[in-house]
Amino acid sequence: MCTFQPKNYHSLTDYQPPTWAGELKSIPEKRIQLAQLPTPLHKWTLNNVPAHVELFIKRDDLTGSTLSGNKVRKLEFILASAVSRGCKSVITCGSMQSNHCRATAVAA
Repeated sequence: MCTFQPKNYHSLTDYQPPTWAGELKSIPEKRIQLAQLPTPLHKWTLNNVPAHVELFIKRDDLTGSTLSGNKVRKLEFILASAVSRGCKSVITCGSMQSNHCRATAVAA
């Protein structure tokens, strides 16, 4: 068992999933908040879309200055799991210029 005590991480917090997640097989219990939430919804106008249809974009590119996009949402749970287990290191892989690898390195 690792004896790692996080110093640079935000604190582990209990995670309360939305009600619709109750039937999922695996629901995280802890989370480390890395993202600046909530991110905004912006109305999006496209040509050739009927007037009665409203489109919105969830701006996850605005989750933070160095950690942006949907990767940070996933990392909040992956890193919380690692910290709660006492891990000293996180290993990840990806292709060249992988945003997931970059985000993991920044968060870790």
